[in-house]
Amino acid sequence: MCHSEARKAGISVAIEESVLTMEYRPTGLLFKLLQTLHIVPPLPILLLLLSVCSTSAQDVFTVGGDERPWRDSGTTPGGVIDFVEQLGTIEDANGEKVFTVGLDSLQNWIMPLRLRSDFNISLGVLERGGSVDVPGLDASQKSPEQLEGMLNGDHRVAFDRKFVAGRIVRNNGVTIRIDLGARFGVDRIVFYPRMTESFPFGNEFMRGYELFLNDGLQQNLYASGQPIFTSPVQRDPDNREAKVDAQINPQFVRFLQLKSITTLGFEVDEIEVYGRGFVPTASYVSNVLDLGEEVVWGRIAWSEITAGNSADSKIEIRVRSGQDTTPDVFFRNANVGGRQPEYVPTDSEGNTLTEEAFEKLTKNQQGPIKADTDNGWVQWQLVGNGTQLTVPAPRRYFQFRIDFTNLSLDASRAVADLGFEFARPPVDRIVAEVAPPRTEVGKQTTFTYFARVANTTGRPGFTRFEIETPARIAALHSVEIQDGAGNRLDGAEFGGDLAGVSLPLRVGSFSIEAVEDDHFALNLPLINADGTLLKIVFDAAVFRYGTRFQGRAFADASVQVPLQTEGGDASAEQDTDELLVRIPVGSRVAGPLAIQPRTFTPNGDGTNDVAEISYAVQHLLELSPSEVSIYDLTGGRVRRLNSVEVQNGRVQLQWDGRGDDDRLVPPGIYLAVVEIRSDRETERRFNSVSVVY
Repeated sequence: MCHSEARKAGISVAIEESVLTMEYRPTGLLFKLLQTLHIVPPLPILLLLLSVCSTSAQDVFTVGGDERPWRDSGTTPGGVIDFVEQLGTIEDANGEKVFTVGLDSLQNWIMPLRLRSDFNISLGVLERGGSVDVPGLDASQKSPEQLEGMLNGDHRVAFDRKFVAGRIVRNNGVTIRIDLGARFGVDRIVFYPRMTESFPFGNEFMRGYELFLNDGLQQNLYASGQPIFTSPVQRDPDNREAKVDAQINPQFVRFLQLKSITTLGFEVDEIEVYGRGFVPTASYVSNVLDLGEEVVWGRIAWSEITAGNSADSKIEIRVRSGQDTTPDVFFRNANVGGRQPEYVPTDSEGNTLTEEAFEKLTKNQQGPIKADTDNGWVQWQLVGNGTQLTVPAPRRYFQFRIDFTNLSLDASRAVADLGFEFARPPVDRIVAEVAPPRTEVGKQTTFTYFARVANTTGRPGFTRFEIETPARIAALHSVEIQDGAGNRLDGAEFGGDLAGVSLPLRVGSFSIEAVEDDHFALNLPLINADGTLLKIVFDAAVFRYGTRFQGRAFADASVQVPLQTEGGDASAEQDTDELLVRIPVGSRVAGPLAIQPRTFTPNGDGTNDVAEISYAVQHLLELSPSEVSIYDLTGGRVRRLNSVEVQNGRVQLQWDGRGDDDRLVPPGIYLAVVEIRSDRETERRFNSVSVVY
């Protein structure tokens, strides 16, 4: 992404006297990506330009800007997404700005629809996929034109239940049911007969009624999806108003039901529904995005801003990738009314069932929607802002969806310029497996990682390889490169234990570049031949069931977008065919607390001056608070050693024999206590240590 691409991203480039300089104007996505790289704008320039244009093989695909506006790049199921040029134009009833903090330079936002007090929700019911019906009447007694006429603002057409000569109508219990197509914050419902000069039926109003509401939540629906109506929110058995204006407490509503409770004739011209605030749920689904060729994925990022209490709103963004333009397979129930449903991916004429045809089916006819795995599509994956994409690659096609959830009428979020990094893969694909597939929790185990290269298209290859690990590896024994026939081409022996080793550690044309708590990285000779096998032997401990040893291949150290390995049969030496390593399922999150030496002498003579304390954290799915303290035998705490957030791995620290007052403690026996507060419970581990002088 150089001159022309940089301008699109808000970076103006100027060349004066052969010196390349630039000015940065943040436009959101690139701003976040550069922040992730620890580059904070504005910069004088050349350094920033190099970081953006370091390789022509790496780029950013953005949705929400001038090139790919939100309106043209996706759909809005339910039709309750609003496209906003400037957030500063959104004001409440008092003229106060709804979004009080934001990036003024950013334009083109999407957010859940926010209702104005004069916005009639009914006008968009059918376009949103909602409906209107009178379920107690047969088809001969309810004209579709009349039903729609109650929602479209056309005062020439009404739902007519008046008494006329030759027609028998029974109106007690006649019920009009409306599905708004989405949930809205509703505080007012208005209904009335036609009262125009051409249609003077102002006296033909509903003389007695009950009004019911349903919020559309799953727990308030029957198994068939129909709403459960209980008590009416408003009831008037002796209505004398032609135009009923029902004021209700503001609440989220999906379904409403208007029921006649008299035998008298009536007509309904319009049922108008009004409300305020943000809708509680809204979604945006991108089109299937065509990258033009198979690519690998980097990080994804977007700009986000909050209105109201941030705890009352959230957005979830999910992504998927595939190999064609049809990510879903739609199924139809071909046995409606039978004892068991029969789901088929075709319509009644045997043609492939399209999304358009699926939407036209009744609820009973609609079957499941599944990812088109035959063409490389996977289920939606939840992603975080600024995180690495892990959907399958290389793939040509990409799709994302944004789901907004608001718990109050005044809280919501808005999103601008979402984008993701992508690059050409260094090879076609890499299939990998790890052995052994099982070990004991926290036990240092020697693993062998096999990665087989597929590269029939002759891509340029890679020179850097990383493996994700559950904790810092203890040793790296060897790296070997074999050809497709199993012949050794090159390799290096690193001697095992990495304690105290300075990095990078080079052996011939191989080197260990980094060993971190969550991965290690190797520099290698260029690997690009189809069938090449990379074999890596290292020691690591596993602390959670189903730990994945994900591999990543980079063209070189300057490229930030890797090709991820795929689990599969990489070597005939092993038959694991996957990247997962399993441990016995357990419930304890705090492993044994070890102390060495158990007796120490903190007198400053350089021998046994500190106690080394370590413990394992295991089976945790997320970061949890952990605290390690030292207590005397009376139960009094003498020292808090640390209080941190931990996840699976081994934690190591030291006690120098001093208390919180920084004075040496008296000689005696003390207890070291580790406490971990997980989402299930609080666990403690104890061990004793003696201080002598």
